[in-house]
Amino acid sequence: MEASQLPPPAYNSSHGTERIDPEVHDAVPPLYTPPTTFKIGSTTTPEPLVSIRQIKGHLALLHAFSLLRGTVKQSTISVPYVPTDNERKWTWFVGLAVERFDRWCQQLKPQDALHNATTIMPPVDVVMVWHSYMLNPRWYMEDSMRIPACKNLKSLEKAFLQLLDDPLSSLLFSDPPTKEREHIWESRTSLPFDPFDCMGSLRETTFICPNCDDSTRALLMNADGRGYLQQNFSTYCKNPDCYSGKIDKETLAFKKLVKDLCTLPSRDYSTYLPGTVFPNSPSDAEKGKRMKQAFYDYAKSKGIKEFQLDTYPPGSGQYEKQMAMAMMKHGQSLASTRARMAIHTGPQLISRVMSAYNDDKIYSVELVGAVLRQGTFVEKIHNFNWTRSGYFDGSEDELALHHAMARYHAFLDLMSSSVGSFFVPTLDIDLVWHTHQLMSTKYDADCTFYLNRFIDHDDKVEGLRLSSAFDMTCTAWKKRFNVQYTYCGCPLPGDTIGKRLSRVIGIYAPPPPASHLLPFDRPDLLSATHASDHNAVRFKPADSRAHARVTKRYEQLERTKERERQKALEKERKKAAKAAGVPYTQADRRRDDTRDGYAHQAAFLVPIPFYYGPVYAGPAACVGGGSVVSPAAGGCGGSSSAGCGAGGCTGGSSGGGGCGGGSGAGCGGGGGGGGCGGGGGCGGGGGGGGCGGG
Repeated sequence: MEASQLPPPAYNSSHGTERIDPEVHDAVPPLYTPPTTFKIGSTTTPEPLVSIRQIKGHLALLHAFSLLRGTVKQSTISVPYVPTDNERKWTWFVGLAVERFDRWCQQLKPQDALHNATTIMPPVDVVMVWHSYMLNPRWYMEDSMRIPACKNLKSLEKAFLQLLDDPLSSLLFSDPPTKEREHIWESRTSLPFDPFDCMGSLRETTFICPNCDDSTRALLMNADGRGYLQQNFSTYCKNPDCYSGKIDKETLAFKKLVKDLCTLPSRDYSTYLPGTVFPNSPSDAEKGKRMKQAFYDYAKSKGIKEFQLDTYPPGSGQYEKQMAMAMMKHGQSLASTRARMAIHTGPQLISRVMSAYNDDKIYSVELVGAVLRQGTFVEKIHNFNWTRSGYFDGSEDELALHHAMARYHAFLDLMSSSVGSFFVPTLDIDLVWHTHQLMSTKYDADCTFYLNRFIDHDDKVEGLRLSSAFDMTCTAWKKRFNVQYTYCGCPLPGDTIGKRLSRVIGIYAPPPPASHLLPFDRPDLLSATHASDHNAVRFKPADSRAHARVTKRYEQLERTKERERQKALEKERKKAAKAAGVPYTQADRRRDDTRDGYAHQAAFLVPIPFYYGPVYAGPAACVGGGSVVSPAAGGCGGSSSAGCGAGGCTGGSSGGGGCGGGSGAGCGGGGGGGGCGGGGGCGGGGGGGGCGGG
């Protein structure tokens, strides 16, 4: 039988550890036949859950997003108060894109599902926001069940799938767009189709006053840094008869919470609180119902006394409005309401529920932070050249995607083996996982069928937890499949870099190899097995003592892992020099330290100093390596915000910023929100969840 006709070994197949000829080992890829079925738990898939064409279509999308970001950074934007720093300018642009997405989404109609992508698809900046929203699959699914506008959005899934079936992304790059597509957008949003034409015209946003329920406006950017997209956002109601006082992101989030609490409890998903449609356990579902009923009864008692509630039909719009007025008056604040709600729930559930309340937007995801976090992933994939048009046209090059797909199915199999575990994907696995999530209905059905539960992909995970979970993932992967999890060159638990690199280059035959789980010897494919840490976040400490304690833990982790890394590298350098029979010099060391396009920061080694002082309204952070800082677990506990650094303490992958660079500034953090203003933050709200949690 020819080698190419041999069936691929099972994940747990075994072979010896005899020495093999490196030339023979290197000749394996051309003879390799990718598997077409995969075992997940006790079930075998009839075909891959994701197709190579869809992965290529997703890469084309990422290419469009990368081009958009580059264009924004290179553009001179003559809009007042927009920062000139590239990272902060991009954050402002993302905030603008979210405003455009929100206006478009709220105008969608049920019959729009009948349109195809050539007529209904929004501009590329809005697609980028939609893409990041879908990569929070549990929130996206819940919102589509709870919120009518999001239900209409999800009904456009068929049109979005046309993007995945278009590896050239011709629809997004069509210039000009079809007349019908442009007309639908402009008639619904009253905004220019081209996001760059929109920069000068979209200067303000509209929201409902938390006190009088009148519509009021606020500038997105202003001179004193108090615009809606700036860190210190605050304004006042324009109604002369309203005495609401200062309105900020926390006030708007509080009104959003109160409105949800005051809808009449029922079995209709539209009355459920966010985070309770897909609870982690049946007991959480009951706790959510009890919590809502308790607050509804509380608001009703206050409303009857002070707002003549009994004069309106129960459940009517006016009835719920008066109840909300009573709650706003007696609830006092977001923090005090959260504390009262916690009586009826456990800490995990209350954190999840409250993480959905960051501002006045209807979505349970803080979308600006979500896009920025995805931006770090896009940048890493772009640096591999994987987003380049035609990069995977060759059959041998396409094997890299087959390898990523095989590893993704194995990752699902690993999750099926341990329901309560928290596993961290690598970049190649995450690419396929993201592609699967963009088919939200199919993703839900596949998770239910093969894993008997919905698998969330939380894009905000506390950094220390992510680091320890990655170590656990490496160990579990090796135990289940008897192959290494990552081949990017970073030290793994219980293994030296020398041992791992020796296996990769063929000095020894890989122990029990599952051929489709072993990477071929090419730099981009090896680097793609690096941990996907774009979702690493660090939650803002409550006070300076907590800050010092948590910072010390990060610094200790960083020092320990860096020592391990340097020790392993030095040992391997000396070993290589000795084998070659030449002395290893300082020049050699400097040469080896030179990074190229495939280089990356060691997983989770990100120093994150926090500064306390009068300069900022609250503690801000500088994050390297594409990590993002979030508010305290739960998302809305405090009004100050954390920061999102562009380059990090050591320069980071984007080169700018750093601790002294002040590249922070962002939009939509915590209760107080982030902003585009100086030194501010773009942390998303939310408690830590899990990659592959139950």
